[in-house]
Amino acid sequence: MKKIILMSTVLLAGLSACEDYNDQFNIDSSLTDVKTGVTIQLASSDYGTIAGMEANKELALSKDPEGQTYVAALEAIGKNKYFADATEAEWYLPAFIDYKYPNADTGSRISVQYNMYRGQSGYLADFKKISDYTLTNNDYRSVWNGTSTATYLSPSTLRQIPSVLESRMEDPQEGDMVAVNYAYSEFEPGAGGGVIPVVYQQVNTFDGEAGNYVIAAKANDGNYYPFGKLDDPSKPYGYIYPDAITVTDGIISSDNGSEQVVTIEEGSEGYTLLNSYMQYIYMDETHDNFNFTTSLPTEGGEWSFESNGDGTFKLKNIERDKTVKLTLYNDSYSYGSYAASRYTYVEDAMKEESKLFAIKNITVPEDLSAVWSHDASYGYYKATGYDDANKKNLAAESWFVSSEIDLSEAQNPVLNFDFAFNFLNGNNAADFMQLKVSTDYTGDVQAATWTDLAYDGSRFNRWDFIAQSVDLAQFAGKKITLAFAYKSTDLCAPTAEIKNLAIVNGQYWDVCLFKEVPESEVAAQMLKMSRASGAYANTAALYVYREGAWSEYTNEDANVVVADPAMYAELGADYVSRPANVFPIYLVQKFPFAAKGDKAAVVYRADADGTMAVTEYTYDAGWSASQIYSSRTTTFEKTEEGYVAMAGTYLNESLLGDEGGFTIQDISMQGVNYVWSNTEQYGWKASAYYNNTNYPAESWLVSPVIDLSEAMAPQVAFEEAHRYLNGEALTDHFKIKISTDYVDNVESCTWEDLIFDESQWSDGQTWDFYPVGPYDLSTYTGQTIRIAFVYISNSTAAPTWEFKNIVVNEAE
Repeated sequence: MKKIILMSTVLLAGLSACEDYNDQFNIDSSLTDVKTGVTIQLASSDYGTIAGMEANKELALSKDPEGQTYVAALEAIGKNKYFADATEAEWYLPAFIDYKYPNADTGSRISVQYNMYRGQSGYLADFKKISDYTLTNNDYRSVWNGTSTATYLSPSTLRQIPSVLESRMEDPQEGDMVAVNYAYSEFEPGAGGGVIPVVYQQVNTFDGEAGNYVIAAKANDGNYYPFGKLDDPSKPYGYIYPDAITVTDGIISSDNGSEQVVTIEEGSEGYTLLNSYMQYIYMDETHDNFNFTTSLPTEGGEWSFESNGDGTFKLKNIERDKTVKLTLYNDSYSYGSYAASRYTYVEDAMKEESKLFAIKNITVPEDLSAVWSHDASYGYYKATGYDDANKKNLAAESWFVSSEIDLSEAQNPVLNFDFAFNFLNGNNAADFMQLKVSTDYTGDVQAATWTDLAYDGSRFNRWDFIAQSVDLAQFAGKKITLAFAYKSTDLCAPTAEIKNLAIVNGQYWDVCLFKEVPESEVAAQMLKMSRASGAYANTAALYVYREGAWSEYTNEDANVVVADPAMYAELGADYVSRPANVFPIYLVQKFPFAAKGDKAAVVYRADADGTMAVTEYTYDAGWSASQIYSSRTTTFEKTEEGYVAMAGTYLNESLLGDEGGFTIQDISMQGVNYVWSNTEQYGWKASAYYNNTNYPAESWLVSPVIDLSEAMAPQVAFEEAHRYLNGEALTDHFKIKISTDYVDNVESCTWEDLIFDESQWSDGQTWDFYPVGPYDLSTYTGQTIRIAFVYISNSTAAPTWEFKNIVVNEAE
């Protein structure tokens, strides 16, 4: 490298020696390329690039040539997708900026937004020591104490679990936790033992096994509606208008399901359906409703089942070529059987070359013959930037773009397609494939306006196709163009495969199958409690030892879930080796109506040795592992020696549905269990007003560490709203304090009041947010600080205080 630079310098010197050189080529030697106002937002793949740069590797090695601890830390940046601290960012980002802007001149100022570690949610500190225990037959005998021989718990005996743990757990310590597995039934046993009735268990595959099933579809209200019979058994035909049926963890009880049973029997071409009225279900030639007869029909009475890959099935009448669908009609849910044209606006299975989509290349390297191609042998389109001949990843960009799709008359349009994505190597799918929609596309993808649509990128596993469903309601009544935009890098060039694309009316729902099995058989498919006991578990819960007693663990900050035996049985393993592939789906089943910002902590066995672990997940259009990092921005200036970090942004959190690393410490509480809560709409919110009563309380909300060691003129600003001071002074209830020696307890460190201008604050008459600050923090330059928001109430006033969008940065 040094030789190349030297040769270039000599050459330029020779060129400048020609007196008329600049005049000949009209070169203005005063021209410079000083970059200002440029911000780089690191993508997931950029961290791997940074970790793999030779300049950074040499820098890391030079800091510890023997132990190579910095080399390992650099590799961790690529794996974790965040920096451990600001110092790492300041070391390794200059090489990346130079890579992105190689021609930028001295004086350029470029900001980089990146992820920096901030730690886990505070409540996760509760999970210090976790074990698991499964109740045995001896435990059940102890629980029932001779009143029954049942080997399960019932509603009346759940309260006995602490007593079982007291006798089984040796020398428990404060805070110890136990995940308890046990067999459970809603039915109380009769004298001499319990008889567990049949139940109806959801199945994801149908292999042609005849038997009794409950057939039900899940509607947009979250309820399941059973298919199979009319309200009046004397009527020979009609649409089916069912009432909702209760489904709990994929199980329908015998009380709920027995009257909804449909017996599936093998026919000559498909299957016959016999309802609980002993009526066969069939279709005539012209109508979309159902006919019923007590004798085997000669026409229109055979059906097929086709899995959609998402737990639902297409139940199709073979002779009429119509599919059973649950719909919402006149505010009532009903079943009919419809031709595909009734609910399908666009369909392209992609088994043959598509007439709907065309390939639009943006950047295709010479070594790559194509990015998108059709695979006729498997019937799908695929995209990849991998050069198989030379065994290397190539940077490429190519779009798969539809012709115009007319949704002018569409109702509740939903895009469905099957999607497989392999060789992501831990990267985010959305960084390499984006789903886009345009309403003004005329042939040039770069000239059109595109809207990005989110798809489920959390479950990709090798070559498994994942059924995708994307809401297009915002485009109803419009003409649109769809595009799959693939982009690879020289570090990662995954392979995507797409097939079975359709745009349908999203309020036509397919059915699920619930097979009739003995409840004992359901339990037998789950985790066996112990080889000696002969009892089986179907339920799990978490218990904690506090103040000398066992009790079920709960937490107001998150839902706490113990991976239950049924989940392990479905996995076919006793532990979860890849939680990122399992729990996002598992939590959808547990919390079907989760809202953005909801959190869930999952306790599970992490290895074959039974090691217990806990992982927190956050919901945002799907469940994903909670981020343990936050966004930070640092500005770099190019000097003669290279890029140097300038003092920049030290804390920047919206706090909307995100705790922002803040922690709560309650000092005194009367009549309320909590004061501070984090909300998606208002950020952090504090109030001790409950049940029409003002309660006295004091509670502190403490920021994460704010590093001002390199700051020059730091300042803090945020937005706040408050009401209900009831005539009392603002500073009697709201205080902002700063500490340089806080560790874990607000009462054992030194705090200074931040003096603020009350005229900037809300007048307390509305819920409008007011921008507050910026307030000077230069007193704390060269130190690390914490900022505390202190809420104080009394019996006269327990106001509500909200704040969001806090920024600590350099004054301009």
